[in-house]
Amino acid sequence: MKNISNFLFEASKRGQRILILCHHNADPDAIGSSLALADALNQLGARAEAGVSESVGLVAKNMLKAAGQKIVVDPKLDADIIVLVDTSSFEHLGKLGEKIKQKARRIVVIDHHRPVEGMKESVEFYYVKESAASESEIVLELIHELGAKVTPEMAFLLLAGIVSDTGQFRLAKDETFGAVKRLIEAGASYSKVLDALKMLDDMSKRVAMLKAAQRLDLHKMDDRLVVFSELNSFEADAAAMLVRIGADIAIVGSEEKDDIRLCGRTREDLCKDASLHLGDIMSELGKKFNGTGGGHAGAASMTGKGRLSEAKKQLLKVLQQRLKKT
Repeated sequence: MKNISNFLFEASKRGQRILILCHHNADPDAIGSSLALADALNQLGARAEAGVSESVGLVAKNMLKAAGQKIVVDPKLDADIIVLVDTSSFEHLGKLGEKIKQKARRIVVIDHHRPVEGMKESVEFYYVKESAASESEIVLELIHELGAKVTPEMAFLLLAGIVSDTGQFRLAKDETFGAVKRLIEAGASYSKVLDALKMLDDMSKRVAMLKAAQRLDLHKMDDRLVVFSELNSFEADAAAMLVRIGADIAIVGSEEKDDIRLCGRTREDLCKDASLHLGDIMSELGKKFNGTGGGHAGAASMTGKGRLSEAKKQLLKVLQQRLKKT
């Protein structure tokens, strides 16, 4: 962290162009981290811009609207330095990732997901703190290290990132609450954050949740309940819902033409008890199906090419092996 801080501080003082970039379909944690770090670097003299690959997720769009903030989608890659936040590999940047790899650039990675093989060797600075409950906590630490100020607007975004990524503190660590205290002191309002992140369950989402429950395929693996279902939308929400109603592991998949997607969630105690890491499993599947995958131990996803039935078959096989009693 100190080395990255010094590097970015000196680059900012020289007025260099710095692009803070995050993954496609970005969530509040990714968006808040990007904007807050860009704001801090601009305070120090940089020409910094926050960007996102391809798209912003619906919850993050609501957060941006509530904060009166904007972020550039698919920004130009003409910066002197590119900083990837909440993004563990180039593949999570889609076409932008391919362009970044094709031309030598000074690249910094700051993340809290399981490290991706070979990524560290592909960039100039690499900092991964997997124990952090959110990217926003790491960025807050970096802003403090840089000596920049967290404005009330950026404090709001970082707090929203923490609340969102920890599932309203269900996945929080002890350090998380120290970060929350600092952000509230900087001007963030917890009640306003909750309002910004609140998603009304419209009819389409309610119907999707019921369909996910109706279509689920139940498997019992060594006293664990594993369920698989299919939807064309709200996959992550459905997986979380299935865990809430009793599943130990819930995977929800979708298929459109030859594009497939899997979203998985687990009970909070399962990963530690069974040494199970969904992010690792999704990363492996992503490679097998010519796509990408990753995430946290208890929440992860993958996208790829092929048939959903085959992806389901391979996923269940891997889960059976990982959950097998020794």
